[in-house]
Amino acid sequence: MLKKILAVILTLSLVFSAISLGFADDNTHTAIFVVGQSSYMQDNLSKSMDAATFIQNGRTYVPLRYLGLALGVDENDIQWDSASQTATLSMNGTTLKFTIGKTTYYANNQANSMDVAPIVKNGRVYLPARYVAEAFGYKVNWNGDTQAVTVYTDVTPQDPGNVWGFPLKATKAEIKAGSQYAQITDINGNTYNLDMGQKALAVIPLTIDFYGTTINYSKIWIDDFAKAYNMTPDDMCKVYPEGSYYITNKVDTPAMYVPFIPLAEAFGVPKENIQWDGQYLTIYGWDGSKDGYIKITANSTKTLIQWPTINGGDGSITDDYSLMFPMLVINGVPMVGIGQSEDNFSALLFRTDGCYFSMLRGELPLTAQAWSVEKGIVPITVNPF
Repeated sequence: MLKKILAVILTLSLVFSAISLGFADDNTHTAIFVVGQSSYMQDNLSKSMDAATFIQNGRTYVPLRYLGLALGVDENDIQWDSASQTATLSMNGTTLKFTIGKTTYYANNQANSMDVAPIVKNGRVYLPARYVAEAFGYKVNWNGDTQAVTVYTDVTPQDPGNVWGFPLKATKAEIKAGSQYAQITDINGNTYNLDMGQKALAVIPLTIDFYGTTINYSKIWIDDFAKAYNMTPDDMCKVYPEGSYYITNKVDTPAMYVPFIPLAEAFGVPKENIQWDGQYLTIYGWDGSKDGYIKITANSTKTLIQWPTINGGDGSITDDYSLMFPMLVINGVPMVGIGQSEDNFSALLFRTDGCYFSMLRGELPLTAQAWSVEKGIVPITVNPF
């Protein structure tokens, strides 16, 4: 009987421990606020706001309530006292108090100084994200190129266990230009729709006219591609309606761009092994070790690779591998390109012919995968090994 009671107690302890760990995980998020937008990203999913991030006097102001929600603060733990003009946020034993017009805020009743004061705009309380985020254990980065504030935490990567990557969770993703959803085929052959949080986009180079003439580049692109694939411009416009393509001077070759993080997680990269800080995308687990990583810089083709001291590695960091297409940041979201003969997404995660390093235990098939321009669809297919 005593053994049974102890077993029950142990089981309950494990259950409550798992619940506690679950809550801890739920309060570790990545959030992105883009200037001028009345929405924000939380863990790859778009959330709407009734307010917008803005810049004033060189500082970026984020709606306090939505910042709290993005960091994991419960709705009921965000309070507003109209008499004292004070906002209170509580999470994980930390209580913060901010008062309109005051540069002093309180964390668990301890006074702290800010170089700005919270303000009210259109009925919403705003302040720079750093003061709330850092008090709750987060870090904050500002990317002036993308006008985005990224709030994130340091990751504690899982270890693939000295083997070539983590087990595959999926073998195929099919993505259409202009769609926020990917059709995923999991390792058991079942299919489901993945919300990527951001549309996949056909990204087209922007060239400069030497004579300064205004040119409708999207029309030129559609007309040229229609001719190349024996389609009429009207048919091409049906494949690529407004909002399914993005024209920029950051690329020189057309490619389909897909949101990297949600797709990588769908294929099997643990959430804990991906860190996006608004400037650098780092994926841990390279060459069989949690210490190995690939780091990509926003709007760049260059990568840094950390070779762990296993499988013959010497612990060096190299920069001799470049992507075919620069990693673009669109609405604060890191996106990678897939072209007619080059697939940056798969190259970052899977083993290829003649290459023995990968993040996941999957190998690309010998037949080439490519963006189908005439259909506006890209398939990502991989075989488990």
